[in-house]
Amino acid sequence: MERMPSKAVLDVVEKADGRPIVASDLATQAGISLSQSRKDLTTLASLSRGDIAVSTDGELIYTFPSDISAVLSSNSVKYRLVSTWKDKIVPPLFYVAKLGFGVVLLTSLLAIFSTIFFISSGSSSNRDDDNRRDDRRGGMPSMFGGGFWGPSPFDFFYYRPYYSRYYYSPSYNPNGNDDATRYRDPGEMGFLESVFSYVFGDGNPNGDVEERRLALVAEMIRNNGGAVTAEQLAPFCDDIPLPNDDSNIEGKLGEERAYVDESFVLPIVSQLDGVPQVTEDGDIVYTFPELMTTSSSSTVVSPRMDSKEMARMRRESRILRLAGLEEDAPTRDIKRLLDMNGINTRGALNRDDLMDILEKVLPEQEGNTYMDLDVDDPTLLLEREYKFSLASSLQTILAGGLGVVNLGGALYLGNLLGQYALYGVRLPSYMGLVQQFFPLLLGYAVLFNVIPLVRNIIIQRKNEQIRHRNERRKRWKTYLEEKAGSIKRKVLAASRMGKRMKQLGTGSKDVVFDTRQEFVEVEKVKETQAMKEFDKLLEGSETKAWE
Repeated sequence: MERMPSKAVLDVVEKADGRPIVASDLATQAGISLSQSRKDLTTLASLSRGDIAVSTDGELIYTFPSDISAVLSSNSVKYRLVSTWKDKIVPPLFYVAKLGFGVVLLTSLLAIFSTIFFISSGSSSNRDDDNRRDDRRGGMPSMFGGGFWGPSPFDFFYYRPYYSRYYYSPSYNPNGNDDATRYRDPGEMGFLESVFSYVFGDGNPNGDVEERRLALVAEMIRNNGGAVTAEQLAPFCDDIPLPNDDSNIEGKLGEERAYVDESFVLPIVSQLDGVPQVTEDGDIVYTFPELMTTSSSSTVVSPRMDSKEMARMRRESRILRLAGLEEDAPTRDIKRLLDMNGINTRGALNRDDLMDILEKVLPEQEGNTYMDLDVDDPTLLLEREYKFSLASSLQTILAGGLGVVNLGGALYLGNLLGQYALYGVRLPSYMGLVQQFFPLLLGYAVLFNVIPLVRNIIIQRKNEQIRHRNERRKRWKTYLEEKAGSIKRKVLAASRMGKRMKQLGTGSKDVVFDTRQEFVEVEKVKETQAMKEFDKLLEGSETKAWE
């Protein structure tokens, strides 16, 4: 069964809005390999009955309907099932599961402390009867009740059922409704969600790192004419040696080296169909001819686009996304958004000024600080560090505190039930049910406290590795900017091997076959081109005869 294209691929195709697209454009924008890009385009073409054209160089140019999602839904049962499962079933189920985990904590607390209270109350009543009879020989109920253990130190918790009112909060509206009487801010995590976040965390903040890596590298390669060196690829790679580390590279920074291991670039080179070439000086330059074709005029960029301009564009896209606008939203929409929220735009002379104002007034992303890391720099790949929880500090402390209280209550209740078990006494009704399922309550209480501790240790190790990789990438970026020693020579050699971007599908001359054309039209085009080639050959032979 064929694999359905990812959401990132569909977003890129929809953004094309019916304009032609080639594999290199899709790979660059979606952050996937060229081979995967070709497979996804072929799959989409077969499912949506899109049009395919063949250029004179043999490149395939795809054209899809502007409403690609609607077309796929009508043509593919598998797409409908997958989209329904991912978009309409999984999110609500996962949200309910997160809420359910918090409900389980509150249920466990209620079961444990209510049982402790009932047992303590019953023991206290028996003890009062014994006192009236002046019988102090130690019957079983008084021994195992308050007489020996004393009243539960957590009885006060049962008498304060505030958690059932304070912690519960209405679920957020996925459609972004601002009705404060029904919905809370989607960026604000409720207590029940924070319980799940405290125990299990909030996922991998670098789940898109491979897509970002390939997208950044492909864009950098295109901006450098399709020819780069290993040093230019290093700020985007993993497992790279330090540029001035004597244990990895002989000599100091900027000095000539007899041998350099460039194997760290192989994953990127293989995924983007790179070809290593050796220069006259014996240096290796990696060329990517497949990336130097495009079907969009907006993709035909200057061979040396300013990295500051690229960083500005990425920052702008991030701010617009956080504001709920499209990444290419016009300036008037930005100003309208600010005016609708009563934000003063006086003094804003251009789009950049409006973006600065919008960035300042955006609410703080509390708990999402790992998203605040500057990952907009197009000259290197930065990974975000893990956070223990995206819940607020108060919610995290509250969830952890209740987990400790729940464990303490479970241990205390275990002592009470254990003493009753010695005499083979089975508690009646509700308390008997708690007694029966007590092992589950105790296991839940233990795991609730153990899992976060273990996870915190793992997070610390992972963050240390992330900082290590980020630091090495930054060192390579600095090394590359200095262009010391052989770096300058290699970069100059790569720039001489670079080529200009070739735009495909700009006219009928570039296309030798198009599925939108009738067979007769295709034959006429082929015949016309054959006649032109014959005329050229004939003119050439006549010129030689006269000579």
